[in-house]
Amino acid sequence: MEQLVVEVPDHLVKELEAYRGNLGEILALGLRQIKMQQALVLFGEAGVSLWKAARMAGVSLREMTEYAVSRGLRATCDEKTLEEELG
Repeated sequence: MEQLVVEVPDHLVKELEAYRGNLGEILALGLRQIKMQQALVLFGEAGVSLWKAARMAGVSLREMTEYAVSRGLRATCDEKTLEEELG
């Protein structure tokens, strides 16, 4: 296993102390969340299909759809999306 040194703001050190044994899981969840947020930006602003955004984030289409809807975005199924999903 590789070591990673991370500087943490003082206000988070106390909060993280209770989760010291789960820091890897916390990082993994945070990274997953960031990937989903970034992929959703591409979906909303760059015209990337929701299917492609899900692949970029490493999550299922269903999960990305639920995430998009929870953020007020609406998934559409156009010809481009169908080609990507079927091709």
